Amino acid sequence: MPERYCVGPSMAVDWGEAQPAISRRLLPRALWYFVPYWRRALGVLACIGAGAGLGLVPALATRALIDDLAHPRDGLARLVEIVGAGVAATLAAGLVGVLQSLQTATISQGIMFDLRRQLFGRLMTQSVGFFTSSRTGDLLSRMNNDVGGIQDVVSDTVFGLVSGLVIAVSTVAVMASLSWQLTLAALALMPIVLVPSRLLGRANYRARRRVQEKLSEVSAYMQEVLGISGILLVKAFGRERWEERRFDRLNEDLRRLEIRQAMVQRWFGMLSSAFQAFGPALLLFLGGYLVLTGRTTVGTVVSVVTILGGRLAGSIGTLAGLYVDVMGSLALFQRLFLYLDLPADVGDREGARSLPAVRGRVEFDRVTFTYPGGSRPALRDLSFRVEPGQLVALVGPSGAGKTTITYLVARFYDRCR
Repeated sequence: MPERYCVGPSMAVDWGEAQPAISRRLLPRALWYFVPYWRRALGVLACIGAGAGLGLVPALATRALIDDLAHPRDGLARLVEIVGAGVAATLAAGLVGVLQSLQTATISQGIMFDLRRQLFGRLMTQSVGFFTSSRTGDLLSRMNNDVGGIQDVVSDTVFGLVSGLVIAVSTVAVMASLSWQLTLAALALMPIVLVPSRLLGRANYRARRRVQEKLSEVSAYMQEVLGISGILLVKAFGRERWEERRFDRLNEDLRRLEIRQAMVQRWFGMLSSAFQAFGPALLLFLGGYLVLTGRTTVGTVVSVVTILGGRLAGSIGTLAGLYVDVMGSLALFQRLFLYLDLPADVGDREGARSLPAVRGRVEFDRVTFTYPGGSRPALRDLSFRVEPGQLVALVGPSGAGKTTITYLVARFYDRCR
């Protein structure tokens, strides 16, 4: 077992924090934070639907333009009408996207506000013992890094999933109405991205969770060692070189984990790029065959393959990528819920009565107390009474329990019995 050098109470905790497995309750619980913002969420869904519909107009305009130029009938007026429709739809889609971004940003910031408030409130209910046995850097990492990462989850992952589904379904419907043969060929390419995405999603989740844990560990270590109490102990015992070597090990572990996470994401990107490269080539080959056999027009092939096919491939790639992001995002929610679910270890009994007028008397009646993780009681069967206005001095050798008595009077801890 590696040597552990403790420079403060919170450094004595186990660095290998256990993480529970992802449960089915995790995703519904995370989505529950959207409920207070359901009106804005409906606005986002409306924007997604409108944007998906407007995004199909340029493809239809391109098809009409190519077929019309191949057999001109109405002259310049028809050309202006088709081009104008495509440009107007593009501008309208951009304005809808701006409104959608405003709504999603409002929702994401609201959820982050709620999480920060809940997490801070939960930490305020914990006893002093909790903070002496926890790493300060880890607490700060939960408040800053993990909550900050929720913004991407809300704005990109959740609504990105809905947007990808709407775009994919609407695009397939239009493609099928234009050429069912090309549509079936495009759908046949979907497993190339969807199958490996599930495997990479699990790998990305594990990699992202380990990076977050290592960041918390490094942050906690620097908080303890570079704090005034920690650096005094390091200097007093001449442990500078030893601490440098220890930090080098932590830094090397973090670098290795960051590289691994980047490579997982890069492999996924490579597969998506391969799909987008080979897919259009195969579709163009099939489309050329259909044109030569008189089953479709050139405008239909160009519209379906270059515009609608690319749109479908992009939405499928987004959906496959979102699975990777969802698995990684669950790691953030999991870490936050671990602290949000912490019970208050110092609290009132069930049915406790309100405190009446206080006289100021302090009385200990056979109190025994052991610090969390301690091997022996700090106080054992202690009894005394201090009347209002009475001056009392606590005298005893080091370790007799003088400070512990003051902690219990202030109820920093609860007595054992």
